[in-house]
Amino acid sequence: MARSIYQIQALADIAREYLKTVYGEYLILTSSSNYDLDGLEKALETGKYEAKFRLFVLHPDETINYEIPQEDIILGSGNYNENYQNGQRRNLNINLVNKDGKYTPSINTIWVHNKFRFDIGISFGGETFWFPRGIFIMGNPSSTHQDSDKQVTLTLEDKFALLEGKMGTLETTYEIPAGTLIKDAIEGILTIDTGAGYPLDLKPILYDHNFDGIVTPYTITKDPGSNFGEMILELADMLGAECFYNDIGNLCFIDINETIQDPNKPIIWHYSDEKKEFLDSSTSYDFGNVVNEVHVVGDNVNGKIYSAVASNNDPASPICIKRIGRHIEYINDAAIYSDKLAQDRADYELRCKSIINTSVSISTTFNPLIFVDNIITIEDSFYNFKRERFVIQSISYNIGVDNKMSITLSNLTNANAVDDTQNRYLSDNAHNFITTAYGEFMLVGGR
Repeated sequence: MARSIYQIQALADIAREYLKTVYGEYLILTSSSNYDLDGLEKALETGKYEAKFRLFVLHPDETINYEIPQEDIILGSGNYNENYQNGQRRNLNINLVNKDGKYTPSINTIWVHNKFRFDIGISFGGETFWFPRGIFIMGNPSSTHQDSDKQVTLTLEDKFALLEGKMGTLETTYEIPAGTLIKDAIEGILTIDTGAGYPLDLKPILYDHNFDGIVTPYTITKDPGSNFGEMILELADMLGAECFYNDIGNLCFIDINETIQDPNKPIIWHYSDEKKEFLDSSTSYDFGNVVNEVHVVGDNVNGKIYSAVASNNDPASPICIKRIGRHIEYINDAAIYSDKLAQDRADYELRCKSIINTSVSISTTFNPLIFVDNIITIEDSFYNFKRERFVIQSISYNIGVDNKMSITLSNLTNANAVDDTQNRYLSDNAHNFITTAYGEFMLVGGR
């Protein structure tokens, strides 16, 4: 049934909000024809595709300056890494053919100020579908030549490094007064002139609506030599937010109350040791750092100390208190200025500490639909995993031709128990939502 333009726009709006609060990432698909999500999934499951990579050099405002020809990218020599953490989440190393010296670092070619956009692609059925994987800044490049073999290696850093590096270093004392809207404070930092005629960051931030109206509870003061990255992460702590740059270069502030709702997140992929895409797996158990109770102590205001406790009392959890006794983690953070914020932090830290105790590393075929802090399921007869739910902690792959990637996962069984019937229902509905909402929201046929 055909949808009206209003229905299409409504789906697009829902998709934007959904991505901002749950994924933080944007899945943008570009192709010379209409997308085929079912065909894409089938190609990924069967391995009948070719991985593609492309790199753009950007202007300071992150519009495209030029694309580095794909034939100049040396396959098998670089790598991409993505880790679930605040601040810098991604890094990229990529080698370029430099036989004519056109990529040798200089003021007229590639230099300190350059930004880059990295895309990954899947080619099948005569079409290539492209997905963004981040905006990067220049790290430390190197140039080598041996006879006719001339190369340049680009070490590219997560865009957050801009705020933590020399350009983000404070030259004088910087102060944010108590009572300042935190959103205004963040945008004020990002619009500071770098001295080269443009601000630190022109991209709009993705700011969860739950944070609207929240102000700084005290004056933040940073001395010369500290950096704007530290200040922004402190503001994120005040909000109770995860903070990172997404794959299209927007600085995201995601409510930690959203990120801990693992049972309500859609399952984005299912792996089985009976399928070709599942190559191998290994499991490690961090028993020495098991935590099932978190105590958070915040600021002391007029003799009132804000605090909270979160405990794992779920009898279905293998590390609950009644099963193994208390394993306590204490956290002191002066940025916490209310009991509610302390409780949110305690709940968030308990979730994070619980899921890292059982770690699974799997080697799979290349898949651009996988992001950190998303849920997959695994069926593995050796480890007796029966559609076991895992959250993705890290992703890495080489810029190569082997079509492989490595994923590190944390088992959610330790964190909470989920009714499997409800889980399948959520997964099926999420898939329908992604198919329809993404379908209206995807940018097809452009950069």
